[in-house]
Amino acid sequence: MINVPHYMDGYFDLYRVEESEEGDYPVEVLKNQDMRIYYREIAVFDRLRFELKQGGKEVTLKVRIPRYEKIDSHCHCLINGIFHEVYNAAHIINKDGWPETELTLVAPEKNREVKE
Repeated sequence: MINVPHYMDGYFDLYRVEESEEGDYPVEVLKNQDMRIYYREIAVFDRLRFELKQGGKEVTLKVRIPRYEKIDSHCHCLINGIFHEVYNAAHIINKDGWPETELTLVAPEKNREVKE
């Protein structure tokens, strides 16, 4: 019997950090990628939480999504009206042989303007 992965814990809208060319100097803004991605939440182990906290990062979530290789640390996820910054994106093959992307999400370091 084949275990097909399910992604039913929630969804996020994907945003990418880009430089705005409006004004006198470039400003980083979040641009909506018009992608809604469903995810499965996975456990954040205390060791990871501790290690990132030592570096000044607050882990907010760890999730798995179907494999998407264009997501990286220049992306943000909007979940329930709150932005989470992608700290790490690992492309893996799960124990049943399905390709997935595992995202470690942290609280954003700075607020950025959202450009739709």
